[in-house]
Amino acid sequence: MRRFSNKILVLWLCFASLILMGNTPTPDPNVVTPYETTAYQRLVVFQGPGYTHLQADILNAGIPVQIIERNHTGNWVRVIRTTEAGTIAMDGWVESAFLNQDDNLRYSQIPVNRDLPDHNPENSGEGESIKELFALPIMPEISDEMIEIFRRGQILGNHSDVVTKVGDSLSVSDKYLTIFAEDDYDLGPYDYLEDTLNYYAESAGEPSVAARIGLSTYVVFDPFWADKEVCQPNESPLDCEYRIKQPSVAFIKFGPNDVRSMTEVEYSEQMRLIVEATLERGIIPVVFTFSADPDVELWWQSVNFNRELITIADEYQIPVINLFAATRWMPDYGLDEDGVHLAHSGFFYLKLSSGDEAFFGVTLQNLLALRMLDEIREAVGIDIEEQA
Repeated sequence: MRRFSNKILVLWLCFASLILMGNTPTPDPNVVTPYETTAYQRLVVFQGPGYTHLQADILNAGIPVQIIERNHTGNWVRVIRTTEAGTIAMDGWVESAFLNQDDNLRYSQIPVNRDLPDHNPENSGEGESIKELFALPIMPEISDEMIEIFRRGQILGNHSDVVTKVGDSLSVSDKYLTIFAEDDYDLGPYDYLEDTLNYYAESAGEPSVAARIGLSTYVVFDPFWADKEVCQPNESPLDCEYRIKQPSVAFIKFGPNDVRSMTEVEYSEQMRLIVEATLERGIIPVVFTFSADPDVELWWQSVNFNRELITIADEYQIPVINLFAATRWMPDYGLDEDGVHLAHSGFFYLKLSSGDEAFFGVTLQNLLALRMLDEIREAVGIDIEEQA
């Protein structure tokens, strides 16, 4: 992908040079024209798509640049600035939320660079445990094991277009995942996610009996916490949810509450049980690392809980979305005033056109969840047109 993106850059520079010489070439439909934009504030430009990469330059507000690549996650872009002579004066990566964007920006038309890592752990400067978390990509690739799990789930009767969520008050919120079902969504530049959004929207809007306030990795297996109106006698919330919906994907998020009541060993044991119960039913379990404030008492406990999630994900080859790393440079780490729940933008529908994914944890989590569903759909070979 690096060779491909550099080729685009060379072609664009040739195009610009010809214009300067007074010659207008015939447009080539196979060549992507770089999108021109400006930053609305002074930005540091990095050598890679993340804040732990080394600084490459400074971009002042109002200076025109061209977007020529985006990263795997989708929220960082590579920009260049050229002189009147056509030479490159600046080349590096910025978070796209800080750029002025109009309706012409479509990420479907921007090449993807999957080679550069999201972070350089050596520059995190916070010890080996933190480096371990930054070494994990924000958006994982789907393993062959998960493709096989999906196929087995289809044989068991799971629905390819059904997704659910499992967790505590951070998951039960109708601002997370549930809003995928709202008709008045605004994807902004993330146009390539529209088919995936529509494919899973109906199921995302359904409430989950395995996501409720006070739920923990222990009580998700306790029939006492099950909804008696829909669950069978002696059926746990987790078993009940999977039986009712038969999903193909489950977003699982526990931690910010569990960290207050159990050890990392206990947490690891319970998360393994949840993952195993999910895999047994042919459902792809997607786990989130969780954000935490380094100034609170349970900071290092939270770090260790997240490290356990990485170990579990590696052991079972399940996808893990690294929300911990993704929120490190957000205001208040993407958290609300209580330091537990994620901050909300105030929009009660999916809105990705205002750059809110750089400021509000809920918006970022929704973007990453939708990106994950897009990765899964592509990996397992779901053809939406074929199923329509």
